[in-house]
Amino acid sequence: MSISERMQQFKIREDRADVIVPALKIYIQIMRWTGAQEIFVPKIGVADGLIRELYARLQK
Repeated sequence: MSISERMQQFKIREDRADVIVPALKIYIQIMRWTGAQEIFVPKIGVADGLIRELYARLQK
């Protein structure tokens, strides 16, 4: 699938459609190495997660 086809089919932005195939290859390889049948993929990125964690700690 081309980037534009991925954008339309999966309703994702161009910057996501561009990296989705290499990212999936990485996830699949990790699953093979570990023998995992499932993998948890968070809906937020690392930077957002760090900010949320820092905010939660400051609120305590």
